[in-house]
Amino acid sequence: MTHRASHRKFLAVAGTIAAVATGLMAFHQPAKADLSTSEGIERCATRVSIAFTGKSDPTLAKTQNPQTAIDTLLNRDDFQDRFARFINSKFNRDPGANASEDAAYHMAKYVLVNGLPWHTMFDGQLSVKAADLTKPNDNVTVTQDDNGLGIFRSPAWVDRYRGNELSGLKLVSAFRMQQNIIGLELIASTNAPGADLSATGRQNSACSGCHYDNWYALDKVANVLMRKKVDAKGNEVRQNNMYVYDKPTSGPQQIFGQSVDGSDGDGDKKVVAALLASDMYKYRTCRLAMNFLYGRDEVKCEGPLFDKCVDDFTKYGTIQSALSVIAKDTSFCQ
Repeated sequence: MTHRASHRKFLAVAGTIAAVATGLMAFHQPAKADLSTSEGIERCATRVSIAFTGKSDPTLAKTQNPQTAIDTLLNRDDFQDRFARFINSKFNRDPGANASEDAAYHMAKYVLVNGLPWHTMFDGQLSVKAADLTKPNDNVTVTQDDNGLGIFRSPAWVDRYRGNELSGLKLVSAFRMQQNIIGLELIASTNAPGADLSATGRQNSACSGCHYDNWYALDKVANVLMRKKVDAKGNEVRQNNMYVYDKPTSGPQQIFGQSVDGSDGDGDKKVVAALLASDMYKYRTCRLAMNFLYGRDEVKCEGPLFDKCVDDFTKYGTIQSALSVIAKDTSFCQ
């Protein structure tokens, strides 16, 4: 197996390459769990049950190896709800203003309950919406939608991340899609009073790295997404109390090493497909699993385990497979 340390060690941050915990912290090789004593079994049982459900389960301590219960825990409602809330916190900076805005929570729970591939979160023909869009807190469900694109075309998600760019360009959506799928991290700059916030202003040296020059160029990605309709003064246009979105007219954009054209209204689908086809999607998913179980990114000595997570996730495609391979490793109960 090829060790992927070169891929795991660096993440793009604010247009630069920054070392993550794998290169900054020294740890000893993880110890194996001692399940030969009742104390070791009890400690392992507590760790496993709390990690997955948030509470202790005394019945696990009665087994010879509590890690054999992991498959069962992965199907429990308390785990599914806990993990869905975790994903919602990772995919959004703040909780939604209403239940519909927490589309990531509802979609993650749906994917887990139905045993669907994790990519369904992002490209499934599904939508998260309230039965009555004027009552976003009532009867929010995941429904089949032939025009759906996971969470990204759910009405409340679209409106929440429409952004405030003066021409209607959805820069926030362009970032959030990449953050959700591949874990892109950027540090937003604070605009000085009187700064030029237009596309021209974003081309200056302080902003062009994130907006135009790098592989994740926000302006280029946003230029293939549906554009929010604004009037001549930059005010948002609404019809029937809903925001209006038009197909982009900027033409093909060179993003992710390929030409992407969103003029057909499916630019978001093409962006999602390109991101899901990248290795960064696999690393992001295993890193989410590590964070859920350990509360941190992987460290250097865990490289082989992280590689195994990537291999299993590539083979099976479910978030459960990523969580399982990490939690069943003997080091988890050390």
